[in-house]
Amino acid sequence: MDDDKLNIFAIVPSAFCFGLQHVTIDFFKEFTKINSLFLVTGWNNGDFIKLLNNNNLPYTMSWLGMFSRRLDWHNLKMSLYSLSKMPKLYYDFFKTLKKFKPDILFFANHHELILLYPALKFVKVPVVCHMHDPSPTIPFQKKTFSLYSSVVNKFIAISDNVRQRTIELGCPPEKIITVHNGIELPGDIRLKRNNNFTTQFAWESDVFIVGITGQMTATKGHMDLLHAFKIAYQQNNKLRLVIGGLQVEPLYSELLQCVKDWKMENVVCFSGWQPTVDSFFENIDTFVLASRHDEGYGLVVAEAMAHNLPVIITNSGGAVEIVTDNENGFIVPKHDFEMMAEKMLFLSNNPLICTKMGNNGHDSISKNFNLKNQAELMQLLFLKINKDAVRT
Repeated sequence: MDDDKLNIFAIVPSAFCFGLQHVTIDFFKEFTKINSLFLVTGWNNGDFIKLLNNNNLPYTMSWLGMFSRRLDWHNLKMSLYSLSKMPKLYYDFFKTLKKFKPDILFFANHHELILLYPALKFVKVPVVCHMHDPSPTIPFQKKTFSLYSSVVNKFIAISDNVRQRTIELGCPPEKIITVHNGIELPGDIRLKRNNNFTTQFAWESDVFIVGITGQMTATKGHMDLLHAFKIAYQQNNKLRLVIGGLQVEPLYSELLQCVKDWKMENVVCFSGWQPTVDSFFENIDTFVLASRHDEGYGLVVAEAMAHNLPVIITNSGGAVEIVTDNENGFIVPKHDFEMMAEKMLFLSNNPLICTKMGNNGHDSISKNFNLKNQAELMQLLFLKINKDAVRT
């Protein structure tokens, strides 16, 4: 371990691996002046550990659980089990502090802050919280925020939208700063679509493929996109839709049933989880984010744009900070099937504009959301936080 570097102990939700986890790893693997150590929960499916190992990032294990206000048996059991493991968590936490001697404690989620709040009151190390998706501004959440935010020295928001929502929870504006997420640009510039999906699903080579991927939950708007696609397909039978990502119930079965009822099994297909983001984005013609809620950032949107894809997104939180309407994509109102269908048809009927928008998107990501640049901004912020703490 390099003694000249800053030591950061990173506490990250690690039971599963989604955008938050990938973003965190992307930043830490780029840092050049930081030694990191991650705390991983024993309740995990192995994906986050694989990601850490693939990037040579060290970690230690304990029991990061979750408490729920819901009183059904499943959530009650989860909360009780988490409570039973807290003595072990606190023992491991203080043991690691003594051994690793961190200069900064980094939390990638406020849930873990709540879990370790009592311990953090006695720790004389600056605490940084990376805000991805703030809680709704209801009285209970505002009161909870006032509690756990008292042990945080600095909040880092992944978008201006997240910063504003955190301020609405009660965060003083001077206590939170925006550092947008960064995207690792593909090695090669996309010249044309690959045909893995056309081969896999036995489609003609001249079809126009619309894609959506990410968490298969109702808030991501898969069903809205399916309705929009049905409208568009009735006007252009060359359209195809690929739905990527883990096939999570109950939404997966609901989507399948709709596709079957509408007799669209030959034009709407599910790719399942792809080994890399490249393998999905390189095989579609446009990407859609149909979110019904406010996205913290919209990582998949930036990834799609980095692959020279024009995008269609709903007016969803931080995602609109990435897309310039009519320049590198389209922004449509949430739930607006008709406008979403209209934009799909426009792109499918205008290949030159489609290509131009895709190139504009790549240039925008390269200029404004390049991972190396954003990681440098984040690293400088950590160094300043540590310097200010030493000074005081």
